[in-house]
Amino acid sequence: MKKKNLREPSLETLEKAGGQHARNRLLLEWLSDDDHRARLYKLINEHGGSLAFPSRDTGQREAEGLGLEAARPPPVTGHKTVWLVTKRAAIEKALRDDGTTYSNRVYAELGGGNFMLALDAAEAHKTQREAYRKCFPQDRGFIMQLSRAACEAASVMSLRAADFDLAAFAEQAAVRFCQKLMGYSFRDYTLLEATIRVAYRGLVYQVLGRHFVSDPLAIPAAKQALGRLLARTSALIDAYTDDDEDALKDSVDTAVPDGLQPVLKMLGKYEADLNGEQRAVIAVGAAVGTVGNVQAAVCIAVKGLFADSDLFSQARGLLHEDFDGSKTREFAAWQALIQPLLASNPPIPFLPRLVIEPGGGAEEIILALGGGTSDAINSSQDEPLIWGLPPPEQGRHWCAGQVLAWPLIVEIVRHVIRLPGLDQRLHSQDASIIGLKKRWGFACESYPLTYQRERRVVQSSLNVAMRLKSPVKDNAVRVKEVIRSGAPRIEAALREARHVHFAWFELIENNTVLVLHTVYDGPIWAYIQHFALKVGDLFDALFECIENPPPMPVDKFPNEFVAHIQRYDRAPAVGYFFSAYPRSDVARILRSQMEQP
Repeated sequence: MKKKNLREPSLETLEKAGGQHARNRLLLEWLSDDDHRARLYKLINEHGGSLAFPSRDTGQREAEGLGLEAARPPPVTGHKTVWLVTKRAAIEKALRDDGTTYSNRVYAELGGGNFMLALDAAEAHKTQREAYRKCFPQDRGFIMQLSRAACEAASVMSLRAADFDLAAFAEQAAVRFCQKLMGYSFRDYTLLEATIRVAYRGLVYQVLGRHFVSDPLAIPAAKQALGRLLARTSALIDAYTDDDEDALKDSVDTAVPDGLQPVLKMLGKYEADLNGEQRAVIAVGAAVGTVGNVQAAVCIAVKGLFADSDLFSQARGLLHEDFDGSKTREFAAWQALIQPLLASNPPIPFLPRLVIEPGGGAEEIILALGGGTSDAINSSQDEPLIWGLPPPEQGRHWCAGQVLAWPLIVEIVRHVIRLPGLDQRLHSQDASIIGLKKRWGFACESYPLTYQRERRVVQSSLNVAMRLKSPVKDNAVRVKEVIRSGAPRIEAALREARHVHFAWFELIENNTVLVLHTVYDGPIWAYIQHFALKVGDLFDALFECIENPPPMPVDKFPNEFVAHIQRYDRAPAVGYFFSAYPRSDVARILRSQMEQP
């Protein structure tokens, strides 16, 4: 679906939008588009640095333990006022607060008050941060090795086709990273993936979405998913603590750097007054934040590189095989390339806060980090506001995960930029760029890209399954006769083609379905049309035994023949296809054999 034409941001237009509901819809329209959001922030900063807007989140929260006999207050009608804060000084003030003026308890509805995000600056928050520092790796070179292993694992499925989704690949790489880092079993992968996806959606809804849309299932679904993962994580921490080999036998991962101590094991052995659930909360919270933020950062960075041909050329110039991230100068070059792109469009674009009032009430504000980072867009230095003012800036709730995030972001971007012929996918109707799709200008949901897969993996598989027509037994006999009698001609055509590695026929489902299996090089149309012209009469004989055959004779209708083969092709399960020699085509293999003594 193409993006509709958007109205140019204007505070006057917003004020005269025609009612609170209309203002709410217009503001969401601008916030959801990167370019319009940047212009809106500039206007807000020019007029004081904050904007009051009408929020649709006026639903009543039930107090705990409130019985049926207790009276409920009447529902609130209309909109409540929430403030969008874009001025850097005001954002920094809120981030540095010690919990006396600004509260983080907005996050508590997502996963309870135990999550680090929901804790105001207090002893519990300090305890969790210390546990994070002690139990998670801090060495960049080590994290980069783990990031590379995660990218390789994710590329097996996410980059199996020429057309792929960068948001999906970045998500899969980050999930694989967390699986390996934490020490989850390979059987936990599906649970980890599903939970993080649902939880991050709930997080984005709680931070911003609830002010503009109604999705009453987002938070309950996130809570339920987080509960399942917390239970599993707690059980694994206990297993690591007890060195339970039976419970951990599926958690051994050989594709990790030497010396990796799984975080769940470190949390289990960590000496501090934290109960099992609190230890699990640290791991689960880190996983949810890492995946969502890394996915967004990668998509934003690659989009920015495509938007500037000079930057893209710089990125290509930084590629070399022996990069491991341990050398500060090499890593800094990538960081300097990516960070201005994140400064202009932060991967964590919004942070909610409650302004605590003396009487016990609270006014809600949203810190729009992109409004405060505009002065760092052309800087080669790391923009601290992207991560919530980490030390030495003394932000109280800075993103502890940036130590993990930066190496992973760099490695995923490197992995993608290395793909041959990388480009953005186009709309089929008018050849315009499909581009990055975000939910509410926050979560990166899809970014369709394409690359020249044949330069990375030259082979493809074909598994064409065609049902025999009645009388089935007679036609099964005829098919076998055609294959046996025509085998020499088929063999000659295969050898002459010089782009087929393997080919064979199979009768399955009690001799009722004929399957043609091949592994071939290059585009499918060239491969299939070759056989339509060379042995079309043999295929005619086979198709006489098949239900719903293509137009015949095959050599007179080659395009229809290709379409028929593609229609009945059964792709490998979930698209998985392995090649032991991905860059060696038939011609190269034959030349190599001829050169041997």
